[in-house]
Amino acid sequence: MKKFIYISVTAICFSAIAGCQKSDGLSSNNDNKQTEVSQKMLFRGQTNYAKILNHDGEIVGYLSTKQNSIDAAEMFFKMPSQFAKQDATQELLKDMQPTRHIGFAVNNMNVKDLTQNLQPLQPANTQFFGNEVSFSLFNENSTSGVMKTPANDETSSGTIKMYVPELLNITSPNIATPEDLLPYCYYKDFVLGWNADPKNENGLVVVVEWHGMDIYGNEYKKYVRNADIITNDNGQAVLNNKLFDGIPQGALVNLQLIRGSIEIVGDFTNEEGKTEEFRLVAATQAILPFILVREIEN
Repeated sequence: MKKFIYISVTAICFSAIAGCQKSDGLSSNNDNKQTEVSQKMLFRGQTNYAKILNHDGEIVGYLSTKQNSIDAAEMFFKMPSQFAKQDATQELLKDMQPTRHIGFAVNNMNVKDLTQNLQPLQPANTQFFGNEVSFSLFNENSTSGVMKTPANDETSSGTIKMYVPELLNITSPNIATPEDLLPYCYYKDFVLGWNADPKNENGLVVVVEWHGMDIYGNEYKKYVRNADIITNDNGQAVLNNKLFDGIPQGALVNLQLIRGSIEIVGDFTNEEGKTEEFRLVAATQAILPFILVREIEN
């Protein structure tokens, strides 16, 4: 499960939130057969989420997720790794590299004291959503760690503050009981509903993902991920029909809805006096597993 969330933070942030290019090709899986891969971003405008691709610093932050509409939310924290980003040669010699000791705090709470495994969202952690949240990086073996980012007025105190949207819930299609799970959804003019957050100025990311399986027991060597941006967080949107391109009738599909905030720590001075860049991400995600309907029999 932790692996799934890590993939959500990295792959979705990289490919879905900010990617604006179509990507098709082949990839290998465990049985050495090639999988046909199709990835497409529909949105062509400007989005704050593009910061995740315009920089390559290490990702730190947190993510909440709901695997479906009736499951409780779970949460995962990502703090700085023990090793700075290395090139391929240095990566092979990682065991010979000195470890670094960079701490990460959210609302003045050291992330080390919070769970870093995917676990049910604790009531105390709901404060990290729907509020302005402070984030800070610091050198654990020193009294100072300097964050510099000219775009943020809080840098003199080594703290970045940003509004993190409310916890996300998909409200339509309505999933109220276990019997409602895995609904049949028609792809044309798909109306998606969620709990609106008028304070969220970043919009939302919607991702439709298919791993090649359908309700008939077929398993195709195909992977499709199409993404778009919903610019207005008003609680409802009619999805672009092209989100479902490449996905057949009866496919078992996951729709992922994501909203969050991103800031770049442009110049952090570590304990060795070297500067590092970090991508600070705080997001919430809700997932709708469903069966795709393309043809309706009269």
